Amino acid sequence: MAKFAGYGFNKSHAAAYALVACQTAYLKAHFPSEFMAANLSAVMDDTDKEHGLYNDVLANGLKVLPPDINSGEYRFVPVDEASIRFGLGAVKGTGESAIGAIVRERAQGGAFRDLFDFCERIDK
Repeated sequence: MAKFAGYGFNKSHAAAYALVACQTAYLKAHFPSEFMAANLSAVMDDTDKEHGLYNDVLANGLKVLPPDINSGEYRFVPVDEASIRFGLGAVKGTGESAIGAIVRERAQGGAFRDLFDFCERIDK
């Protein structure tokens, strides 16, 4: 029984990992921008991991659009099948509550016209 337990335990984990690998490959092949946006969002706090995924995004023919105060969200967001908007939360020195306030103000008052408009509308 103990001998089988060592073998059976490993085999069951291998089967589960194989299933997850197949599902992950399917998502990456059929929903590349959504898949990569979710992965980039998951590692926003780890610059090294984010850089590695960013290189994978480029290697897969996707484009990462720069941060944009008028269209960005806290997390990375798929824009279309071939591009991802950089998450404002991945910009160094920003926090989730500050980005949330910016997104709420943008939703209520529309796009920011310029830096002065931004400074007037956002609470310090």
